[in-house]
Amino acid sequence: MARPETLVLLALGSNLNDREGYIQKALDAIRTIATAPIQKSKVYETSPVGPGPQGKYLNMVVRFSTRLEARALLNFCLETESRLGRKSRGRWAAREIDLDILAYGREIIHEDGLAVPHPSILDRQFVLVPMTDLDPDFILPGFKETVGRQLQRCIEVQGPQDVEEYRPMPASQVSLPERIRYVAVEGVIGVGKSTLVKALCDRMGCMPLFEEFENNPFLSDFYKDKSRYAFQTQVFFFLSRYRQIQEVFPQQDLFRPQILSDYMFAKDKIFATLNLDENEVNLYYKFADILERNLIKPDYAIYLQADTKTLMNRIKLRDRPYERTMDEAYIEALNRAYNHFFHYYSGSPLMIINTNNIDFVRNPEDLNLLMETIAKAPEGVTYFSPTSMGKK
Repeated sequence: MARPETLVLLALGSNLNDREGYIQKALDAIRTIATAPIQKSKVYETSPVGPGPQGKYLNMVVRFSTRLEARALLNFCLETESRLGRKSRGRWAAREIDLDILAYGREIIHEDGLAVPHPSILDRQFVLVPMTDLDPDFILPGFKETVGRQLQRCIEVQGPQDVEEYRPMPASQVSLPERIRYVAVEGVIGVGKSTLVKALCDRMGCMPLFEEFENNPFLSDFYKDKSRYAFQTQVFFFLSRYRQIQEVFPQQDLFRPQILSDYMFAKDKIFATLNLDENEVNLYYKFADILERNLIKPDYAIYLQADTKTLMNRIKLRDRPYERTMDEAYIEALNRAYNHFFHYYSGSPLMIINTNNIDFVRNPEDLNLLMETIAKAPEGVTYFSPTSMGKK
């Protein structure tokens, strides 16, 4: 019989070297023992407590359910700190990563090396502030007042401490609006989706999500014999995309919360309609409609357009082995299907970019122009047909 789940609160902190990296890796470790998605506070940058000069901390609090007993949870915290490279420097010294158990269910524990709730909570605004983020009305076991009230009392006694919400600097001065968390870039084979996503993520500090097309064992055979291998290829892509989205979004990068993807799940139906026979399409739609309801939808969509001749030239230029026999008539049919799909698309604001006359791979000016335009993320449908800034 599985052990019952217990709701716990952990504090995370780091003030050495790659602070963001240590916090993110600690979160990744916590996911392995959590039985449900982790609730996360904001991240705060705080001045260190105690004597001696040292760098500022990044602090946050997480809440999750686990089946680990309290002592096992403590061991997990210590082992995670050690595995991530924490070195022993003394009580008040700087540290790579610090994991503290703040609360374990409604239990009050006083054992050797384990005190829960954490005995110093009420004196530490860098703990109370993120706890209040999660639930200002939460009452710690053994206490009568909410953490929101405990924070107010702490500020009244100590004065406000240096606890500021942490906002990592973007890779450039151009960034997406905070309201947009998920952007899907779409377009026909060869238009440059993955290249653009990688370039934008590198410059705008977003998290990339790339389609795993090279892992499809049927793809090469599909281009040789579409009618024979269409259904296997389609189902593999469908399940791969579904799994990716289901896995990635609950584990969204804490410091790069905006995701740019080089595919949109909904476009799967374009290929199904184009490549499957009537019976296969009917079967496909039966399970596709059910699974698609559970997936997060893009906040913004970008459709990269190009004429068929341009697409064929780009496909030839990148020279992927399984695309060397690409049929121009197939790309033309895809182009028409994509244009039809996005003509009626209404799932989110949409930007349609004609890429015939730009080269954002070789011309940095073209990439900058695209980045600045995309960063505006206007509502409704926007049409953008730029001319290369690199042309004389």
